[in-house]
Amino acid sequence: MKKILSYLKPYRKAAILAPLLMFIEVLMNLLQPTLLANIVDEGVNTGNISYIIKTGIIMIAISLIGGIGGFGCTIASAIASQNFGADLRSDLFKKIQSFSFSNLDKFKTGSLITRLTNDVTQVQNIVLMSLRIMVRAPLLFIGGIIMAMSINLRLTLVLIISIPILIISLSFIIKKGFPLFSLVQKRIDRVNMVMRENLAGIRVVKAFVREDTEKNRFNTANLELQIL
Repeated sequence: MKKILSYLKPYRKAAILAPLLMFIEVLMNLLQPTLLANIVDEGVNTGNISYIIKTGIIMIAISLIGGIGGFGCTIASAIASQNFGADLRSDLFKKIQSFSFSNLDKFKTGSLITRLTNDVTQVQNIVLMSLRIMVRAPLLFIGGIIMAMSINLRLTLVLIISIPILIISLSFIIKKGFPLFSLVQKRIDRVNMVMRENLAGIRVVKAFVREDTEKNRFNTANLELQIL
């Protein structure tokens, strides 16, 4: 894990800036319900039009600030994750170039292609999600609980009671899902291997009229990936 995170060090400014900008967006989003409630309680109920207009302008300003924070977070996290992926892919390619003949015999070509393309993209997306969604969700969760407690403590207890149920459900889903991940990788490797062999030997395939056989091979591998 440390080795993977080390690829973010050259882009730590963007990696640090992204969560900070996300914090601004979340904070602005959390303020909106309170301001809306104030409009209803102190503006609509009392007929105070000036208060409604004033608070509405504040809400628009807060929305703009939140939007800028979210947009900035997207840019910063994209810069960090894209450069992270490019550096990781480059080092993986260099590592493959240094493989001995025994290593090349051990690792199939389709598997290596998957590592350089699909796997790096998956890790890159995890970095992107970590800097955005995985920062946003906890902040919204904690901020939402605090805001709910400040409004109605009894109603918040209902929310707190439901949290363990949600955690148990997520744990069950993750437990069932992770074993399937390695199976998915193997079947993606198989699809890539069949496709690579077919494209590399397309002239031979055509010369010996093996198109139908190759189509069946690919369809079998593709179907195995589909019906996990």
